[in-house]
Amino acid sequence: MNLQLNSNDLSQLETLRLNRLRQKHPQTLGSCFLRLKRETLVVHCPEPWYVDQLMEEIDRVVKSAWLVLGVRYVSICYAGEEVHRAKTRTIRLRCISK
Repeated sequence: MNLQLNSNDLSQLETLRLNRLRQKHPQTLGSCFLRLKRETLVVHCPEPWYVDQLMEEIDRVVKSAWLVLGVRYVSICYAGEEVHRAKTRTIRLRCISK
């Protein structure tokens, strides 16, 4: 079976993944505009207090963004400027020797 996705399918999948992330963090991301830009989740906050709230929950949001969206970075923006950027893949793998 050959599965081919067109641009409409990919757009719908992106929307569903962003909605899933928003559902996991409704208080923090509820009124923020979310978009994917290559390997980055860009979160546009409408008010400065959203930035403060997001910074308090940044570890959980970053982990969820990595698991749900597979992004490498989370960028928090307010008034058209990036105010914080967090790397999602800070987990280091350890070698296990016998």
